[in-house]
Amino acid sequence: MNKSAKLVLILSIAANAILFAGLAAGFVSIKKTSKSAAAAQSAASGNALSPEAAREVKALLATEDMTVLRDGLRALGVPEDQVKTAVWNRIASRYTARLREIGDAAMEAARQRPYWRGKLGGSNGSEGYTPEQRKEMREIRDEKANEFRQLFGVADPYESYAPWMPFLSSEKTGRFRELGDDYSDLVNQTLDRMAGFRMPGDEAELKLLDDEQKKDLRALMTPEEKESDDLRNSRAAQTLRTKLAGSDMTEDEYKAIYALQRGLDEKYPTAVASEMSYYGNADMSELNRARDEEQKNIDAQIKEMLGDARYADYLRGQQQDYQSLQAAAKRFNLSADTVAQTYQARDDAANAAKQISDDTSLSTEQKNEAYAALAEQATGQIKASLGDEVGDAYIDNALPWLKNLPKGGKVTINAKGAVSVTPPKR
Repeated sequence: MNKSAKLVLILSIAANAILFAGLAAGFVSIKKTSKSAAAAQSAASGNALSPEAAREVKALLATEDMTVLRDGLRALGVPEDQVKTAVWNRIASRYTARLREIGDAAMEAARQRPYWRGKLGGSNGSEGYTPEQRKEMREIRDEKANEFRQLFGVADPYESYAPWMPFLSSEKTGRFRELGDDYSDLVNQTLDRMAGFRMPGDEAELKLLDDEQKKDLRALMTPEEKESDDLRNSRAAQTLRTKLAGSDMTEDEYKAIYALQRGLDEKYPTAVASEMSYYGNADMSELNRARDEEQKNIDAQIKEMLGDARYADYLRGQQQDYQSLQAAAKRFNLSADTVAQTYQARDDAANAAKQISDDTSLSTEQKNEAYAALAEQATGQIKASLGDEVGDAYIDNALPWLKNLPKGGKVTINAKGAVSVTPPKR
């Protein structure tokens, strides 16, 4: 018998062993032979193992020692991913009957429960299961994961993915997922106990769980992984990436700007500022002033680092109207030239509007006429670049000042290029 035929037969026997475990547990039922089963039987029929070899394979698949099963399948040349799947299914089969009992009990309780009555408080993530049932299912999950980890070093046979943490190995990602699940269970238990009626201290308890989860997750990381996590997922990183969504930054530039901005956020945390504002703290204005001054110093350092041209790109990329234009380009597959031409029309209109606003030789009526003509011209240029439908949507979404320009008022452009029109006093 050639190696591939032997492997097909072994896997067929393994699949049947797993299937029979499911049948014995009452979790799987068969009404007719499937095409895949018939194909496996057909593949094996012309390549039968010797009686002695067949007994060895069947004994291997029947063993309760998962180390023996793992090593035996490996020795037979079974691919590692299929070894993991076979062992995982054997481990899981031990709990199939109990999980079915829990599921049946939950279904029966759901049938008996008046569906028209809402649930007071509690958690929503495991609706239909009692706290005791959730606890038992969590214990079963942990037992399966711990046994499998001892055999293979990971919590389950399937790769764990966390796109927000691509710097972690699949093994560590699996541990993160388990830890997250454990804390989710704790939060659900806490919400169940609160029963929808909050008392003083409840929010602090939930925040403590959140803080403890973050601390435990960080404890699993190496210093290098913590740095990578900070650069991607910290509050400072999320804020900075939002600001830079329209900028074409290199990784080194991003890291340098992040280091500067993070220092500011640590010195003047925005969360503290918001809380002070909410409670009307008298020192709020002083804190804002100090932060603004520090931000100016950081902006100056960024400008020196990037140079005039790159700094202009950096500022432009932070503008909501430029980010909106880039989003339109992505959705409608607009060229880079179209984006540049459209934004140039925006810039030209903004600068011309500022000149009109600052021209003291013009009367209010003359300014309003000039504003109206400028708005019509800029709107035509933008729609010529983007098309009527997309152009109108872009102006509606991102250029309110251009729509308001014909109404008159004072035009200002701040240091970062944002345009605003202050309506005239009536």
